[in-house]
Amino acid sequence: MDIKHYYNPHGEEILDEKIFGGSPSGFVDFNRSKYRWDVNIYDLMNANTWFPSEVNTSAEKKNFDLLTENEQAIYKMTFAQLSFNDSAQEEYLSDFRRLANNRLVKAVLSLQIMQEVNHSKSYAVLLDACGNSEEVFNLYKHDAALNAKNQQVAEQFAKYIDGGSADKMLLSAMASINLEGIYFLLGFSYIYLLGDKVPGARDMIKFIARDELNTHLPLFVNIFKTIKKENDISSQTIEAIYCMIEDAVRIELEYGHYLLDTYPIMGVTHQLMEQTVYNYANDRLKKIGLDPIFEASDTTYLQKLVTKHLDMNDVKSNFFESNVSNYAKSSIDLNDF
Repeated sequence: MDIKHYYNPHGEEILDEKIFGGSPSGFVDFNRSKYRWDVNIYDLMNANTWFPSEVNTSAEKKNFDLLTENEQAIYKMTFAQLSFNDSAQEEYLSDFRRLANNRLVKAVLSLQIMQEVNHSKSYAVLLDACGNSEEVFNLYKHDAALNAKNQQVAEQFAKYIDGGSADKMLLSAMASINLEGIYFLLGFSYIYLLGDKVPGARDMIKFIARDELNTHLPLFVNIFKTIKKENDISSQTIEAIYCMIEDAVRIELEYGHYLLDTYPIMGVTHQLMEQTVYNYANDRLKKIGLDPIFEASDTTYLQKLVTKHLDMNDVKSNFFESNVSNYAKSSIDLNDF
């Protein structure tokens, strides 16, 4: 059995610690960072800590009961899938953190783990208020398409998490980029389309989406770019990255098409859905320094809907809150390292 060394006085200097490889000393020093983005993302995450109790869900059941049958189904299926995403991400992050060596990056991952658990708690609070918690959390047992998507997302996470090489670390980081940057987005759009009909769900998703897109996605984009910069990554691994995002697009569209065909709502079309997912995938590729490969189109209505709710300071306080729930802005480029 390998012995874990929590303290290594002969380990690397903090400023020499890489994400993959090496022998760290065991210290977390926020005053000395090898990268500029890790402490910045940590501070932004910490500044924007929120809790589900800050969202007014007192009228959620009454509002849910006023939805059409298709809208209710979309609501339930969306939260069934989103809740799995956060549950899987929390477990994956615990494993990915063990593979990383840079202690400050591990610290940021620790904070993200807490936020993913907070998201899971938010789904429980929301669905309990709505009165259908047990039904929604068990939908994967009864819906083959939902179960299939969950299985495929889980398989992407599991495929490379054994570590052992920089290439595997890079592929594993890509699984998280797919989750944060693709698998959540149509679900967010569906709840925003319902909008004022279910303000509790809408406001809860605002907070969750801001965490995912303003800090979690930039964190793994920077982890990806740093691992790639610090190591000699093979061309076969880059080809595998493209295959992974192609798989993510296919998985997301298969589930999206199923929901649209089974529960059509509010003018969403197959073309709109495809253009939206292709645009997101191209953007994620560009963010990690790779060439886009999907058919490009103008920014879609669904993208604009998500972006609108990412505005940092548009959430007002409500009578359940002790403070205004504004999401602080970052003054530093999170993609700069």
